[in-house]
Amino acid sequence: MSWFGKLFGSKPEEAAVAPPGPLGLRLKGAVAVDGLPFRVAGERLLFAPPEGNQLIEAWGEVELGGGSRLHRYYLTDDAFVQVSTTAGQMDDLKLFVFHETVNPANQTAFNDWVKRGSQIGAVQLDLNGKRYDRVWGEGIAGDAWAPPVVFDEKVYNKDFRTPDYDLTHYAMLYQRHVPELDRYEYVLVSAEDYGPDEYCVTFSLGVDVSQADLTIT
Repeated sequence: MSWFGKLFGSKPEEAAVAPPGPLGLRLKGAVAVDGLPFRVAGERLLFAPPEGNQLIEAWGEVELGGGSRLHRYYLTDDAFVQVSTTAGQMDDLKLFVFHETVNPANQTAFNDWVKRGSQIGAVQLDLNGKRYDRVWGEGIAGDAWAPPVVFDEKVYNKDFRTPDYDLTHYAMLYQRHVPELDRYEYVLVSAEDYGPDEYCVTFSLGVDVSQADLTIT
């Protein structure tokens, strides 16, 4: 509010509304997921979607180069919608839920997660009795370890114009085919560096979704 407005009691300016991104998703908007396909799947999937109307509490942006970008819309109940775009056109749409978080105590412990031969980058990953195969690592022969994919993310949760923080991901994607459902279930493992002495490693379960699976407001 201007000094003049304060003096004469004008109403405070309203916070700017975030412009819509891919599919109309935006910071402080909302998403509801159609849970029926996942209830039908039962225990054949470890993944379970968030229920009810989910506020988009934060928006993450990743520039991948060549006009490619990741948009992440973080929801109330430890989940996020991830949209991959190229030149503004959607290439891929996934929904992830956070499954487990590990907090390395220091830089040395964090390095153990990303160094050559570490779990992140192994050819397979076992989680809750299910086995997932590595997706990323093109050109890596056989059972050889693949280096994590490194990218920086800017995260906005108060104002879409200014990021609240940024972090560096050291990530690897894994998948398993569920033949009874004819679909894939994913595990995204990411060692996250937030800055001096602040680290975590997240395991997120995900599935492919379509626009029809989401109600976006």
